[in-house]
Order: sequence, then C-alpha cells, then structure tokens
Amino acid sequence: MTELSPPPRRRRWLTAVIAVVAVIVYAVVVLLYAGGLRASSNECETVIDGADGVTVLLQPAAVHAAEQRLEFQVTLDPSDNFLSLDGYTAKQGISLLTFPVDGSLVQSFAEGEALASSTQSDYAAGVVEEWPFDSYEADLTTYAFTGSGADELALPTTVCLHDSVPGWQLEMHKIDDTDNKVDTAQGKVTLPIVVITATRSASTVAFGIVLLGLMAIVPVLVLFVAISAYTGRRKVEATLTSWIGAMIFATIPLRNFLPGSPPVGSWIDYLVVLWVIVGLVTGLTIYILAWNRWGTRASPRSAHEAEQPQH
Repeated sequence: MTELSPPPRRRRWLTAVIAVVAVIVYAVVVLLYAGGLRASSNECETVIDGADGVTVLLQPAAVHAAEQRLEFQVTLDPSDNFLSLDGYTAKQGISLLTFPVDGSLVQSFAEGEALASSTQSDYAAGVVEEWPFDSYEADLTTYAFTGSGADELALPTTVCLHDSVPGWQLEMHKIDDTDNKVDTAQGKVTLPIVVITATRSASTVAFGIVLLGLMAIVPVLVLFVAISAYTGRRKVEATLTSWIGAMIFATIPLRNFLPGSPPVGSWIDYLVVLWVIVGLVTGLTIYILAWNRWGTRASPRSAHEAEQPQH
C-alpha cells in the first residue's frame, strides 16, 4: 500500500508559511541587534545640589556576571572654578570619595596636579544562573570635597553614567532616604546612594532564546528518524548512527556558545540542555534497536529461523 503525499497546494502553503516565519524571526533578531548595538547610557543624577560644582563620570568597562562585579572608570570633571587656566590641572586641592569599591576609596588631587581617571569595581548583586534574564544592581556613593578633617566641605556633585558595555543595558537611579550626612557650604545635607542596574540587552536575550530553540529541535529530528526506522517506514542506514552521535557531542559546544557563557547549573541546563541530551541518547538507542531489528545479518538465517514468522 503506497503512502499518500500531501496535495501540491497544501505543500505550497506549508512552504510559504515556513518561509514567512523564518523571515519574521530573522528580521526580529536583526532589528533587536541593531537597536541594542552599543546603546549608550547617558543618565545623570544630582547627589548634592548647588552651582559651580563637579561632575563624576562613570564609564562602565565590563559586567562580570559570574563574579558579580561591575567594573567602571571614574573621572572627575569639575567646573571651571576648580581648574587652572590650562583646563586640566586643579586650581586648588580637590578630592573624590567613592565607596564601596575594590580600589582606593579616595582620589586626591593637589593644586596643579592633573585630574586623572581611575578604574574601580563594585559588587553587583544578581543571580547569573537566571541567564539570560539575569540582572545586577550595584550601590555606589560618591561625592567631591575640598579640605580635610574638620575643614572638609562637600561640593555640589552630579553623577553621570556615560557609555555602555556590549551586550548590556545600563540604567541609573538614586535613593535619597539614607543615613549618610555630609557638610556643605549651606550646612549638613543627606548624601543619596546611586544604584546602577545592568540587564542583558534585548538582542542578547533573543540570540539566546533562538539558539536554545534550535537546540530543542535537534532531538525531535533525531527521534523522528529513529522511530521511522524502527517501525520499518524507512530503511535503516548504519551510517546515521554517526550523525546522531555527532549531535550528542555537538550539544555541549553549542551550549557554551551562548553569549555570556552561563555557568553550569543554570536554569537552561535543567529545562533545555539536559532534555536535549536525553532526547538524543534516546533517539540513538531506538535507532540501534532498529538496526538490530532490520539491519543486514552477518550470516544467512537457518531454515528453522526463516520459517518462524517475525513479530
């Protein structure tokens, strides 16, 4: 009994639908990538009000998700009142306090000294196992001041988050309700905390989801081939065992190709990768059973075996 093939019109519709879906998915991924390509974060928060103050530029350098660290470059950009005529050296002694960071908490610039930048890193709370939907928050307190000891006076300070990290979207907001107090020319004021939030860009999330979806399709194809061979609908080809085995060994490199290299034990391992491997191994087992059932025997059957019907 011959198998009936789908009508030509139905095949054309199916091909057209698959092509349209593929084009839409491709376009969405490209647009997300183009929209999130090095999207610059330019946000500013005033931590101490006043005129003729300083601006603290925070330029993110890297987000280390596994180590839960946010690395950034700190640059002090004072108003002209604090700069010499050359435009880059301090007219008077000025200092910048930044905490909590791994490096030096205080950067001090003496009169006539160039205002250099420094690279700092801060703890960023987050759960990397939630990749690619993980996010990280780093709390930072920073302000500029002059003098020292009892003569220390905080200057009007604005903190700006400038530039971006590839694959990440950075945002900043401040928390005013804190217990930090500083002395200014207008009296004692509350010093807010600046919170920097890092989330993976939409293009990175889309890339990861598409790649995981492709991984999930592979065991479906392998099981389809294996079951078709075992039921006798398709001829057994022993060389296909190599293809199925290659798919098993290709799963881990494909998983490690995910952007951000999520650590082993992430949710994708329990919900996707583990079951992809299970499906591939199951498909390989079924195909070997099909080969054993329908494959060419090494020696001809005996007359007694040939008379027994196969079940």
